[in-house]
Amino acid sequence: MAIKKINVALLGYGYWGTNILRNIVQNPAFGDIWLYDTNEAKAGKAKSQYSQIRIAGSYDQVLDDSNIHAVIVATPTPTHYTLCSAALQHGKHVLAEKPLTTSLAEAEELVALARAKSLVLMVDHIFTYNSAVRKLKTYLSQDQIGQLSYIDSTRINLGVYQSHTNVLWDLACHDISIINYLIDERPSAVSAIAKKNKDYDVEDLAYLFLHYDSGLMVHINTSWASPVKMRRMIIGGEKKMIIYDDIEPSNKLTVYEFDNSIAEDEDKKTLVDYRLGNISIPKFEVIESLKTCLEDFAGAILHQTAPLSDGQSALSVISIIEHAILSLQRGGEKISIR
Repeated sequence: MAIKKINVALLGYGYWGTNILRNIVQNPAFGDIWLYDTNEAKAGKAKSQYSQIRIAGSYDQVLDDSNIHAVIVATPTPTHYTLCSAALQHGKHVLAEKPLTTSLAEAEELVALARAKSLVLMVDHIFTYNSAVRKLKTYLSQDQIGQLSYIDSTRINLGVYQSHTNVLWDLACHDISIINYLIDERPSAVSAIAKKNKDYDVEDLAYLFLHYDSGLMVHINTSWASPVKMRRMIIGGEKKMIIYDDIEPSNKLTVYEFDNSIAEDEDKKTLVDYRLGNISIPKFEVIESLKTCLEDFAGAILHQTAPLSDGQSALSVISIIEHAILSLQRGGEKISIR
């Protein structure tokens, strides 16, 4: 039976859970809203702010309630597989915080389970819903920058160390999801090097390289150990170069036109002279990425549309990171994904 409004349960009321709850309360596609958090004080705080929500006493209560159509998982990544699997087994649609799991095998199980039960399974690769990234996508899809040559991405900050994950799982997954969204080609191999923080026993600085059959070069720099916060991606093509700077408050995209001339000097040495041309700052409507992501989740449930950040997109990101971890273990060896 088709439903008119989605009754949803949110699992976890931490930093990201608070943002999710705010958005689902404001979204008319969602009906009754439950919240479950093992920390009763957090749940009580949410109830005091949003009197219309219901507090679940246990996850079993959520699973056993047939009136709950969907579950949103905003808990630590190691818990995702168990929570998502149980929700799917009980016939509930699932949206999970990134990454979907920290194991490709577990992610494949969840994707297969969702497919078998005709349920929506999404992961909040939030930057694929970012207004600037979507505008950037139009430049690539309309061939405005020409053949891609390289993508150089930096995502660094003085981070909060997490015992259950490393910097690749925490930060690089964002850049990988963006790049997978921007281009249709997938890397054929990866290589990575990293530094492990001896106090926390996790990699807090990593350099990831994605290798493509087309010759495209991709480098991703991630760090929890930087004194400054940067979220910058440079995309180089044969016609234009674009800088996407997510930290920039207004001008997040800058487009550079350029040309080059080739000449020979008196010693018969080839010289290439690169010249920048026009510089433009595209305009676009700024919409909260999480709002757009939740609208996509709701639309997939209510109208059976294919979500942008579906289970297959989660598999691609996890596969790349899992192979990157293998490269780390082998001292930076180039690892084939095929």
